[in-house]
Amino acid sequence: MKVFNNLIRTLLLAVLTTCSTCLIAGNEGEENTKTTVNKTTSERNRKIKRLRKFTPSVKKGDDLTSFSYHQKSYVVESDIETVWNTYINVRPNEAWKGPLNTFKQSYSKTNHLLFDSKSTELPPIELGMVYELDLRIANLLDVVVAFQITEINEAEKIIEFTYGKDNKSHGRQRIIFKKEGKKTFIIHYSNFKSESKFRDKHLYPKFHEKCMDEFHANLHELIALKTKNQENKKLMKNQSNITNK
Repeated sequence: MKVFNNLIRTLLLAVLTTCSTCLIAGNEGEENTKTTVNKTTSERNRKIKRLRKFTPSVKKGDDLTSFSYHQKSYVVESDIETVWNTYINVRPNEAWKGPLNTFKQSYSKTNHLLFDSKSTELPPIELGMVYELDLRIANLLDVVVAFQITEINEAEKIIEFTYGKDNKSHGRQRIIFKKEGKKTFIIHYSNFKSESKFRDKHLYPKFHEKCMDEFHANLHELIALKTKNQENKKLMKNQSNITNK
């Protein structure tokens, strides 16, 4: 009987110890989750605070004669309204999807919202929105650049991005859309200046043009897809009309 009682006590002790260990492990899991959530929230608030303080490097009316200048034109086999609507409604992860320009995050000053590459819904460009991109330089170096949408002029078909004051380069980019028959000409102007004249003359223009080409190629791919879908819908409609006659 004594042996039996000792066995019962041993089993009870083992059960109590196991339950205690599970409780401690469960509490540790909860604490780890809380810590992770707190770190994520803190990091998000830090990003919002930084992007909220974004200051454009140039303002409307500033004299840019001392800035370096770059210009390149693109032609799209599509009407200007389709092209314009694609550019102003594109999602940032579609416009800048790498490998040179990769969308990092954006901040809507209007709605006080932060969006990143993991956000389920990414809004199109809006006036005042601040963007951060990762630029991949020569497959060796990643550089974060920030800019703000400072003009969306639908009447004159102009989009303007202005570099941040904390960037290595200051200045702005302007994209102007021109109708040419059934085609659309896109002229991309850039004014830029850093503390290095050598960088502005020999390094920045070549890399900048490659980034521009990648950006516009992504948009032109979307335009081609949209145009194809429109043509397919038109063809199906015509076939349906013939069948119903």
